Amino acid sequence: DKSVESHILLQGEGVSAVVNGKQFHIGNPRLFQRIGYYDDIPETSKALVSDWASIGGTVGFLGIEGEGIIASYCVADAVRKESKSVVGSLEKIGISVTMLTGDGNDAANAIGEQVGLTPEGIRSELFPKDKLDIVNGMIEEGLSEGSSFLFNLFNRRKLVLMCGDGVNDAPALAAANVGVAMGAGAALAMET
Repeated sequence: DKSVESHILLQGEGVSAVVNGKQFHIGNPRLFQRIGYYDDIPETSKALVSDWASIGGTVGFLGIEGEGIIASYCVADAVRKESKSVVGSLEKIGISVTMLTGDGNDAANAIGEQVGLTPEGIRSELFPKDKLDIVNGMIEEGLSEGSSFLFNLFNRRKLVLMCGDGVNDAPALAAANVGVAMGAGAALAMET
């Protein structure tokens, strides 16, 4: 019988809980760097993790107080085959596309390349607040460009659409002119 206490969501990093008196952590490399476990991973494991990230995988670890990291894992979303053509079509009609992700640089760049984004259109290693700040900045930029009467007569105001699928996207989804929430992010964004 397991006793779970102090379950905490660590925004942009993972989760932590006390299980039968021991602290457990599950999350991304940033979490394990912050708590000091990452440096103790063998170089062969670091190389494997790097390989996973380079193919677009999101890397995570399981760590236990007093034992360090005991497992690593990789998850990846399959990029839909039409993604690249959709991004290209949007950009062709003047809609700029930017990917905001908490994933590491390698994983973000691999996925970004698959969907046709340039390196300038990829923002990685972001915390939820970073995503919110970027969306708010885009909104402010759109408002300042559309603030004059003449501009509104002859041009369209720039709006920001944010699409996200998780708890780390909820603040930015709520702040965007249009928020498109998918999966678990949908219910949370509606509450935000």
